[in-house]
Parts: sequence; C-alpha cells; structure tokens
Amino acid sequence: MVRYHNNFYIIVEHIRSWITKSSKKVILMIDNLDKRILEIMKKDSRRPFVEVANQLGVSEGTVRSRVHRMTEEEIIRGFTIKTSSKNVKALVEIRIDVNTDTDEIAKELAKYEGVTEVFEVTGDQDIIVLVDVETSQNLNDIIERVRKYENVLSTRTRLILKEHYREN
Repeated sequence: MVRYHNNFYIIVEHIRSWITKSSKKVILMIDNLDKRILEIMKKDSRRPFVEVANQLGVSEGTVRSRVHRMTEEEIIRGFTIKTSSKNVKALVEIRIDVNTDTDEIAKELAKYEGVTEVFEVTGDQDIIVLVDVETSQNLNDIIERVRKYENVLSTRTRLILKEHYREN
C-alpha cells in the first residue's frame, strides 16, 4: 500500500483494499459532478466527452475517467438508444404467488427476446415487463410464456399508444 502524508488517502486505500477483497455488494457514492455527468449522458449517451466537459467546466479527461469509473463500479450499467419505431410496445404487469423468488423470475424474463426492461415493483403487481416486439402475435407469445410459470397468478397488459421523451 502506498502511504500518503494525508490520513484521508490512507483510509481510502484501506477501503479500496477491503472492497476488492469483499464479495458483498457495496453501495458506492457519487458526488455532484458525477450526478451532473449522468444527467447529461442520460439525455444523450453518445454526446462526446469534450462537449460534456465544456458544459460542466472540467477537462475531457475528468469526464472520461469518471464515466470509466462509474462503468467499472456498475453505477453505469450500459449505454443505449431510444428508437421511434412502429413496433408493438407494452407493459406486462405480473402478479406472482407470495412465497416465490421474484428476483429469479425477473432475471428469467429479462432474457426473453423482445423484453427490454424488467422491474420488481410494489403494489398489486410484483413485476412489470417492458416489451418491444414487431407484432401483436410476438407480444402474445411472450404473455403466454409468462403465464406458464407455476407461480404466476395473473398478468395484465397495457399497450403503449404514444411515447414522449424529455427534450435535451
């Protein structure tokens, strides 16, 4: 371990060492600059780091290293695009039996072709799945697969009629 004159850096090195040795998940902290970078990148993940840096008044290297760190720490879990398509999009709400591993079912559903996002939620339903498929038959096929799970009590489907995106 590198010993710095400032005790803060010694503590940080101990924490880093502990995190890498620990198999438990750790809640990672982000500062205001990280939050501002994320806010900009959520609107346009393809925006060049130079532009983000200019907007925030920091160097391009600072933005690049912070995005890299947040990606490594899985604060950023991926970069995506939003499309405007003629596909059939729907929210499929799923209610499951009480003594069921919701996480296990959610992870399985996330693997389905056409499923873009899966959320575990509170309320009457337990899981909400966002589906984006080419035809209503593809949507129906997914719903039928979901209903075959032994612990699925019911499904409710809401077709998405129109999408609205926040302007940059």
